[in-house]
Amino acid sequence: MATKEQVAKVIAELQMIEQIVNEFQIRIATLDAALKEHENAIFFIEEMKKAEGSMDVLIPIGGGNFVHGTITSTDKMEVSVGAGVVITKSLEEGHQIMLKRKDSLLRMREAYLQRLQEQINRAAELRRFLESVRAE
Repeated sequence: MATKEQVAKVIAELQMIEQIVNEFQIRIATLDAALKEHENAIFFIEEMKKAEGSMDVLIPIGGGNFVHGTITSTDKMEVSVGAGVVITKSLEEGHQIMLKRKDSLLRMREAYLQRLQEQINRAAELRRFLESVRAE
């Protein structure tokens, strides 16, 4: 038979796990958004590789609005390296950088999903314990 103290500890742990689960879900959603951005960038780079010379594009300006533009150089791109620093790379180098970043994001997402599942499993164990105590 479980004591009131044991039940209180289980409830406290369950509440903490619920907060952790919510945090993981937020982080995974953020990673999903970053992955989508990277996939779009990779797709665009691959389209630029196919283009010869210039390329007509629609440029998003926010709020679902676009302007027409022309990319005059499809052999180079500017790549963010962090802290507001951007460097010029060949299109192929930029493509490889984006693929590596996407892979890194996927690995992070998988790690968060695994940790999320562990927390969900622990919460299920605690709920089963509480149900058994209630049944006594």
